[in-house]
Amino acid sequence: MAICRLASITLAFLLFVLGSVAQTAPPAGSAIDREIQSGTASIRQGNYAEGKQHFEKAESMGGPPSAEINSGIAVAELEMDHFDAVRQRAATVLQLVSTDHERAEAYNLIGTSWLRQASQSTANTDMLKSAVESFRRAAKLDPLFETAYFNLGNALLRQKRDEDAAVAFKNFIAAAEKNPAYEQNLPTRPQSSAPAFKVTDSEGNLFSSDSLRGRFVLLDFWATWCAPCMRALPAMRQLAHFFPPSQFTLVSVSENSGDQQVWKQFIALHKMNWTQLWDNNLELYYKFGLAPRPDINIPRYVLIDGNGFVRRVYSGTDHFGVVIGEVAKTVAGAAQSNSSLRLAPEKPKPQPR
Repeated sequence: MAICRLASITLAFLLFVLGSVAQTAPPAGSAIDREIQSGTASIRQGNYAEGKQHFEKAESMGGPPSAEINSGIAVAELEMDHFDAVRQRAATVLQLVSTDHERAEAYNLIGTSWLRQASQSTANTDMLKSAVESFRRAAKLDPLFETAYFNLGNALLRQKRDEDAAVAFKNFIAAAEKNPAYEQNLPTRPQSSAPAFKVTDSEGNLFSSDSLRGRFVLLDFWATWCAPCMRALPAMRQLAHFFPPSQFTLVSVSENSGDQQVWKQFIALHKMNWTQLWDNNLELYYKFGLAPRPDINIPRYVLIDGNGFVRRVYSGTDHFGVVIGEVAKTVAGAAQSNSSLRLAPEKPKPQPR
C-alpha cells in the first residue's frame, strides 16, 4: 500500500501555539483543562469539528479570555476552511499573548488562512499579498521561526517570485539550524551501519554508497505522486547547496515506477540539480527497512554520517522544520568540531636532554 504522509504544518501550529501560550491556560486537571486536552487530541486525529466543540465548551465555562482556547478554535476553523473565523480568532490571540514568538504564531496562522483561501479563488492577488505580509511580520517578530519562512516561500512561489522564494527557503534552513528548540534531540550517535548499495543515477551512471564516505548524506525518498514531497521540494533544492559538498550531500531517491524518461523530464523541469537516483523496484527503500513489503510510506529521510552509519531515520509524519533543523545542526556541528581540531595548536615535542 502506498502512503504519503507529512505532519500538517497546521497541526504543528497547534503544538507550538498551545505550548507557547500555556501560561494562560487554566490549572491542570480542571474541567476547562480537560476540554482543551480533548480538543487538542481531536484535532491531532483529524476530527476538527469535534475539536472545535471541545474548545468552545471550554470557552463557555467562564474564566478569563484564553489565547490557548482561541488558538485551538482557529486551527480547527482553518482545517474546515472557515477562513474569516480563523482571522477573527487569531486577532483575539494577538490581544492576549505577550511574547514575540506567540505573536509570530498568530500572524503565521493568519497568513496560512490567506494562502489557503487564495488557492480556492481565481481572484487571489490581494489574498496572496496579505499572506506574504503576514508571514513577513511573523518572521520579523521571531527570526528563528522557520515555519514562517517556509510558508512565505510558498506564498512567493504562488506570486511567481521565484528568486524571492528561494531566499525565503534558504532562510527557512538557516532559522531551523539556529533554532534552540532543536538542540536536545540531535542525532549525535551512530545507530546502525548503512547498507551498501549501487544504484543508477539520472545520468545513467552507477552510483555507489562508497563514494559518499567522508561527509554527511541525507537520502530523500520521494515520488512525483507524493504531495508532501512536492511541498518540500523548494526547501530541498536550497538544502542541496546549503553546505559545502565536502560536508554534506543530498541524494534524492525516486520511488516512481514506470517510465524513467518521465522522471528525468520532471527533475529537469524542476531544476533538481543534485544527485538523483532511480530506485528500481524499490530495492533501496526496502534495503534500508523503511517499510515492510509491499508497503511504501513517503517521504522518508535517512541521515548517514561520514563513516557510513545511520544517525536517524525521519518519517513523513515528522515536522519538516524539525527534520531540517536537526540535520543542519548535526552537519554544522560536525564541521565546527573538525575545524576546531584542525586549528588546535600542536603539543610541543619534548626536547632531548
